[in-house]
Amino acid sequence: MQLNEIKDRGTYVVLKMDETQPCIERLMDMGLLPGETLRVRHEAPLGDPISIEFRDCHVSVRLEDAAHLMVKSAQA
Repeated sequence: MQLNEIKDRGTYVVLKMDETQPCIERLMDMGLLPGETLRVRHEAPLGDPISIEFRDCHVSVRLEDAAHLMVKSAQA
């Protein structure tokens, strides 16, 4: 599923990223790569943006940018 489709907080594993997008390039520079675990921390009252945490970084991501990240739930 795409990160922008997630409706609940939790822990997710990045499966695939669209490296051609500038927003994804910035996240990759910060250390977010396929196989990395991220946690959805907070969602704005109207749903956009969402706050994610990975490698001790807290980042707000717009939903249009989150659509370029494919994730799966890390819970077994």
